[in-house]
Amino acid sequence: MTQEDRLQRMIEELRRMREKCEPKSNQNRRYLRYSNAVSALRWIIDDLAKEQAGQPPAPDDVPAS
Repeated sequence: MTQEDRLQRMIEELRRMREKCEPKSNQNRRYLRYSNAVSALRWIIDDLAKEQAGQPPAPDDVPAS
């Protein structure tokens, strides 16, 4: 199982947990935090894919000097 696969499984589990939240709205702090966690994991998957493809990081990904 690749890192991407493991992260994707985490995303699926977080989405299942998020769906149990009421109300299903960003006004619900827990629902919003689950959504943010899913987004962060998706960014990590994208970063890993770029690294494997040998692409340089996007300008906003480069640390300031």
